[in-house]
Amino acid sequence: MMESIHPTFTWGQDRIFAGGNRDAVLLVEWKGNMPSEHSRPMSHKVVARDIELQVWLEPHLTFKRCYGCEMEAGEGHSLLLKLGKIKTGQRKFIGLEFSTSSSVAGKYEALSLQWKYKRPTVERVRELPVKVLELEYAHHTRILSDTCCFYVEKHLELLKTSETVEEAAALRNKGQYSEAREKLNRHADKLLLLAVRSGDPLLLKEAEMLYKQIGFELQLRSKAVGGI
Repeated sequence: MMESIHPTFTWGQDRIFAGGNRDAVLLVEWKGNMPSEHSRPMSHKVVARDIELQVWLEPHLTFKRCYGCEMEAGEGHSLLLKLGKIKTGQRKFIGLEFSTSSSVAGKYEALSLQWKYKRPTVERVRELPVKVLELEYAHHTRILSDTCCFYVEKHLELLKTSETVEEAAALRNKGQYSEAREKLNRHADKLLLLAVRSGDPLLLKEAEMLYKQIGFELQLRSKAVGGI
């Protein structure tokens, strides 16, 4: 039987410098089943619900933070991510950030991951086979200047947008209006720079959305001050 979700895992960098503590970012992507030939056009139905991803860490990795989801402590040295539902043809992303410890050069198992979910009308939990991801450690100093894979960097920055907006809202609630605008502006500038370098329209659209929000809030603030 075909599974309802199809996951993909992408490390931000192929290799990690073995001579010291470094950060490693993993982009997790999962897709809902594509509509069948007999489905109605634009039929976007829920194909999986109560989706969970359990992640077991090897001792040389330490979890730092996640983007786009909430994390719970799982059994043993593991994380439990509750990821809701997904519709036909839909794509979703989360980012996981880890720190690595010094290691002897070589390729090592880093994470073991298992997906669980329920079909829309069935209570039985389905489990995908455990996926083991490796990380390669090397002593080549040129690795220190390697940049993050663009695909991972792009989606990580997009995931950070909602978090940035929430943090800016919290600052405004404290009356820190200039700090809130500065936070939004910094993130918008980063998105715009990535968009210009890559020509990616989604990054440009996200940057424009933040700039418009900044402008709108400036107008509201000016009216409020003027009405005092």
